[in-house]
Amino acid sequence: MNLRSTLLSLFLPSLMSLALLPFMASAQQSATPDYDYLPPEEIAKITLDESEQAVLVRPWQGRHEYGAAVILGDLGEDADPEGLLAFLRRELTPKGWATLSIGAPQGAAQPNHITDAGEISKPGEQQLSQKSHQSLPKYSQEDWATLREKQKTAMSQTLGQLDSLGSNYPGKRILIVTGQSAGLVIEMLAAATLPSPDLLVVINPYLEQDAENRELPGKLAKLELPVLDIQSPNGLPASLATQDTRKALSPMGQPLRYEQQRLALNLDQPTAWQEVLTLIQGFAQRILRAYP
Repeated sequence: MNLRSTLLSLFLPSLMSLALLPFMASAQQSATPDYDYLPPEEIAKITLDESEQAVLVRPWQGRHEYGAAVILGDLGEDADPEGLLAFLRRELTPKGWATLSIGAPQGAAQPNHITDAGEISKPGEQQLSQKSHQSLPKYSQEDWATLREKQKTAMSQTLGQLDSLGSNYPGKRILIVTGQSAGLVIEMLAAATLPSPDLLVVINPYLEQDAENRELPGKLAKLELPVLDIQSPNGLPASLATQDTRKALSPMGQPLRYEQQRLALNLDQPTAWQEVLTLIQGFAQRILRAYP
């Protein structure tokens, strides 16, 4: 066996495994989350693009019945992500807010830079066309715009189907969103392509591309609804980068329009979850008193 045949026999299994990675990633992204650990009465279904999507519903508990809180995690998260949002989903109900939690649209997949077996350079041929100082190729502007439009359409269709599920819980509507989902919701509300809730809670809002992220504070400031803006110290750099601008551009002298709260603790700590719950409850109570 010559050297070339030996190398092919060594590397071919690895190359075949690598070639399967995009399909494995796609299958993982499209897998439906399993909520069999929850009581069946908490799991409702809606149809999105001819496939079923779970909505986790928890009714009011206790004597207060203020309305419903819709909870939407960061892009790619399911309806019951571990940590803060799962905590809010359960702990808002004793405070008088039924909760409706839904999975968020998928985020951007990382570009695939796997080399096909037939494109492997032979000895003596140029090995890399990418210069050492150049970054790897990213989405084109056209591809990115197409992805954003799909995410916004999915979000609009999903939130639009919650009206019937929320009809059992009349009253005010709180929309609680995190990360890039929060950034997209801000964009959609500013463009009037999403119905406005009575109260918007954004947690570590940002958008991935620099240009769209820079425009986010201005769009947030233009929203004519009460906004509670919560920032944690472990938010992504894109979110931390705009926190000062978000506050600086907020409506002046209108405390019921915008409030920014910066947490002392990271959101991976349960003590911070309780603080977020207290902030949401307090702001919601002020809105209820001002606009009964």
